[in-house]
Amino acid sequence: MPKQLYEWWTRFTALTDEDLPRARVVGSGAALFCVIFAVLVTTAINGTSSGAFFAMMYAGSDPALLFGTPNLIRTDEWNVQTVWAIAQVQQGLPVINGTFPGGMDATIPQDLPRIDWSAVFRPHLWGFQFFDVDHAQAWKWWLPLLGVAIATYTFVIVEMPRRPLLAALSAVAVSASPFLQWWFLQTTLWPLAWGFATLAAVRWSLRTSRSWHRWIWASVIMYLTVVMAMGIYVPFIIPVVIITALTAIGMVIAAAPGLRWPTVIMRLVPLLVGGVVAGMILIVWLITRWSTVTAFLSTAYPGERLVPTGLGASLQSIAALFGSGFIGSLRNAGRFLDGNASESATFFLPAVFLLPVIVWVVVKAWRSRRADVWPLLLAVVGGIVLLAYIAIPGWDGVAHLLLLDRSTPVRARIGLGFGSFVVVILLLGMLSRTNRPGWLVAALGAVAFIASQAAIAGGLAVYAPDLLQLSGPWWFITIVSALAILAVGRAWPIAAMAALAAVGLIGSFGVNPLYRGVFDLRDTAPAQAIIQINDQHPGTWVAVGDRLTTALVLESGVTAYNGFQGAPNPEMWEQIDPTSTYAFEWDRLAGVSWVPGPGAPVITNPYPDQIQVTFDACSEFAQENVQYVASDSAADLDQRCLVKLNSLPVASTDIILWEVVRPPD
Repeated sequence: MPKQLYEWWTRFTALTDEDLPRARVVGSGAALFCVIFAVLVTTAINGTSSGAFFAMMYAGSDPALLFGTPNLIRTDEWNVQTVWAIAQVQQGLPVINGTFPGGMDATIPQDLPRIDWSAVFRPHLWGFQFFDVDHAQAWKWWLPLLGVAIATYTFVIVEMPRRPLLAALSAVAVSASPFLQWWFLQTTLWPLAWGFATLAAVRWSLRTSRSWHRWIWASVIMYLTVVMAMGIYVPFIIPVVIITALTAIGMVIAAAPGLRWPTVIMRLVPLLVGGVVAGMILIVWLITRWSTVTAFLSTAYPGERLVPTGLGASLQSIAALFGSGFIGSLRNAGRFLDGNASESATFFLPAVFLLPVIVWVVVKAWRSRRADVWPLLLAVVGGIVLLAYIAIPGWDGVAHLLLLDRSTPVRARIGLGFGSFVVVILLLGMLSRTNRPGWLVAALGAVAFIASQAAIAGGLAVYAPDLLQLSGPWWFITIVSALAILAVGRAWPIAAMAALAAVGLIGSFGVNPLYRGVFDLRDTAPAQAIIQINDQHPGTWVAVGDRLTTALVLESGVTAYNGFQGAPNPEMWEQIDPTSTYAFEWDRLAGVSWVPGPGAPVITNPYPDQIQVTFDACSEFAQENVQYVASDSAADLDQRCLVKLNSLPVASTDIILWEVVRPPD
């Protein structure tokens, strides 16, 4: 590095008198990610897979698809949340969505864009109040990931104040994790943003004597706590909270010898006050939504689901958890060892294989009576707790007290991934060229990781050779991953994080497409015909057929008996099933679809999260409640009580619009 550049860099990264990074260092990293975010939102580029509808509607290539292909397995995004968001826009962003007869609370669990006070704490949805749908979708897509990137950068720069490049690489490594990309929803991303930000806040608050710094941090964490909690997806929240809480306790213990406990407590008061304020906001929010919450928790599926310990104890599950080298099979085979691609997705977990280095650090700190090892030690304990929940049965009572049984073995991986990054960052902050283990200790973990991937490859060669073949260059990912482990042990921080970022980018490459805007079905001829018919003579609709008909009806903003429901609406289901004969089948978080069938509606569950209902236009239900039907050409409807209003050909089928009439004499 030239001398002048080196001197400038030294001045730029100079610490405050409290050994904290200066505002310009923290702000420059945040600014970099904000500029990238602004460019993506301005151009409306995002990762939606809503282009899946293009192939159903039109022949040829989708002009809005810039790179990749729609990720069909992520139906929660393109076939549920995006469709409902456009329905909300069409209806004027109400708190109570008017699609289902009787309405549906737009806040739980779909987290739809709306205009009410709680939207202040849904920052990813603000774009729908200010932008068109295309730019609002880009805002919604990237903002939670921006939160993860900035929070990660800030945590690293607080731990290692003179290493902004390392902090930026860390943000890339975390953001590119394949687990996050395959589960790319705000419910997955905000917990990690909260976790890294909370750890940065605790560390900063303990170090600074400036009270206004602590109150600013308290405000940030208060806000992020509400943002995370309003996502209500506990299976992702609890594992991250456990790692964060234990690591934060470690930071407090480490600070106590130098500060003494009264000072430690005083410096944590703002964060504690912020937590209380966040709790009060959430209590008010829950009270105003209590009927929806209780209805959701009392459903037949998922209800208040509690998961026993040790469900991930099989060799197959363990291989899936640690099989980060075989992430290519998710793109090529659509699965690995845990079902679909999202359920199979995992993190690269270097912390597990850094155990020899961790032991070396802990023993050395113990001998020299250094307290700064406690955050690392308790972060490791948190990871052990999560691993035990996944793989060791028989301690359900303790897991229940920790709320771990609200998660699942697959979803608990988010805590392991988060904890692994925390451990790596803490290790890199403690190790240096003059304080590091020898080659043998540093290399043990790398060798163990290579052995683990070779063992998984051997098992796949025998039991699932197709998955091994479709995993791509697993050996290359394995080598890069092993180098990352070795680099941490040998205190090569830039090399270690560059390798971690490379593993993440390789694993997440092409998972989600790059798409300009969103595929808005309201711009298509069938949806415009539905809107026109309904504007002239408003009525209630049923969509019969595949998911396209349901999406067309929903995005048109009309009243309909289709869509993915949260808490079931009693008014709607009393009309469909007045005797509650099928209450178990419809009392669930599930998508409601219709197929032709004679007589009164018959309700079944092809899958736990699907409600399929038969439709007969001559039935008492249809005659009393339904005015219009949208079907595809594959739906063989009894037409005695239907009059065709329009037939519109699309690439995959014909969309036929009907009016329900009295049965013939």
